[in-house]
Amino acid sequence: MDRRVLITFVGGVAMLLASAVPAWGEWERQTVRLEPGWNAVYLEVQPDANECDAVFGDAPVESVWFWNKRFDPKQFVRNPSELVPELPDWITWFPSESPKAFLTTLHAVIAGDCYLVQLGGSEPVDVEIVGRALVRKYDWLPDALNLVGFPVSEEEPPTFASFFSGDKALAGQQIYRITREGLAEAIENPAAETLNRGEAYWVYCKGESKFAAPLAISYDISDGLQFSEQVDEQAVLFTNDTGEVKNVTVKLLPSAQPMSKNSKANLQSIAGQVKLSYQNYLLWEDFEEPITFAMPPNSTQKLILGVRRADMDGDTAGLSHYAGLLEIADDQGTLYRVPVSADKINSDGGLWAGTVTLNMVSEAANPEHPDVPTPASGEFNFRLIVHVDESGAAKLLQHVTLMQVQPAYGTDGEGNQIVTTPSRYVLITDDSLLPQYEGVAMRDGAVVGRRITSPVFAFDTPLDMIEPQTDVLVATVSMDYLDPKNPFVHTFHPDHDNLTERFETAPLPEGFESFTFTRSIRLEFSEQDPEALNLPSWGYSIIGGTYRETITGVHRTPIVVEGTFKLTRVSDVLELNDGQ
Repeated sequence: MDRRVLITFVGGVAMLLASAVPAWGEWERQTVRLEPGWNAVYLEVQPDANECDAVFGDAPVESVWFWNKRFDPKQFVRNPSELVPELPDWITWFPSESPKAFLTTLHAVIAGDCYLVQLGGSEPVDVEIVGRALVRKYDWLPDALNLVGFPVSEEEPPTFASFFSGDKALAGQQIYRITREGLAEAIENPAAETLNRGEAYWVYCKGESKFAAPLAISYDISDGLQFSEQVDEQAVLFTNDTGEVKNVTVKLLPSAQPMSKNSKANLQSIAGQVKLSYQNYLLWEDFEEPITFAMPPNSTQKLILGVRRADMDGDTAGLSHYAGLLEIADDQGTLYRVPVSADKINSDGGLWAGTVTLNMVSEAANPEHPDVPTPASGEFNFRLIVHVDESGAAKLLQHVTLMQVQPAYGTDGEGNQIVTTPSRYVLITDDSLLPQYEGVAMRDGAVVGRRITSPVFAFDTPLDMIEPQTDVLVATVSMDYLDPKNPFVHTFHPDHDNLTERFETAPLPEGFESFTFTRSIRLEFSEQDPEALNLPSWGYSIIGGTYRETITGVHRTPIVVEGTFKLTRVSDVLELNDGQ
């Protein structure tokens, strides 16, 4: 018996194609060249409309086959030179006009899988598939043939021998290519023949293996590099398991626009290309040009990427979605395209909390410049809390508590319990309202809220911050001389209780024992990080700049302090006290 025929379409020694976990990422265009006859296709993208009719219906495709069984090695096919639709280990698609259409059991294709596609006619056809990019994870069946495709370069593909040389389960093993006649033909000279991107091969795996390519990559989220609203950084781990130095190049490519043949599809539009930075030791560099680095043999290296949302133009309101592809290639023919996506809220609204660092103070005794701050001998830090509502109006807060409203339940028309009102977070500055809400954290067995306070301020009601310029906010904090929170007032000190020597209840006038004073606060925002770290999240989830405060009433000359401030968005809730 012809050995090529014996292996055709998984006879006694063929197996299920290596399983792949779909990684739904951003959009890529894959062009599949189909030649008349049989083609072994490795699908790299997931089309939105993935029915076989939508993917292959415009071409004269006669059938599509998918091997659907982790086979028993003792099994054999009686007539391995023909595809038998009734064979239970294959699921098959036939076009609706085919007399065999009633035998169709394959209704959709999945990225990462491999398919045998039979093209009719006498001319080759290019099938263009636009879908979500995928990076395949491999789960090889040991001691069996696996139908697999690989992440290789189109322009400079590797040879079979060099590609598998670093994996002991695959090096030197049998490899077969599907011919146009539907036969499995052995690769006779692996050192000279090269792999094709998008083509599937039968590869024998002797023992256990997790091999994907000589250069392996991994990252935390299987769906790709997803920068959701809560994620600012992602890391890619590179592994060189070979005995050779690898020169790696990483590029950021634009995503294709979403496309679907489903007229009812409601695809999320892409506002633009995602913008990234990469960590270079302690500093961040803008990822505008390709990154190149050398990897020694048997080594690992991590690339930390951060999203620069402030540099991504979006809609005037609401949530925008950005996308791209991270192309990772080595100098020996491996090439991945990793999906990258990021969400951006086009608003400064929400709760911001951070730190002020004062390092300059004026010298009241300086006869020439009593109001000019000069460097202090040390630093003084305190917390700063600002809330911005939906209209962009800012308020300075002394305290705020994060609470939540529990969901409300009801029933649908069939009597099933459903959520009628989802749970939501609320920001409370009026402590009398706290009993109306639920906490968000456990403490000593009780559910409590998360409270943020700024002890350097002593007001209870949020203060409006005026915006004299687009990059400046100002506020005035006043402290009455009788206020018990006034630092000049001490309840148990007779010289600082604003009472007479006879402790009469009528207060003394201002200036005898305590003083009314005001603090004029000015926040001047900077486009760049004052610490010059070039943080990728600067200008979006982290903002800051110069802090300047003028204190009047405690000295005949105003005291001026200056430093820097940095705020981080800790909540996107736009209302205080739940709109009350």
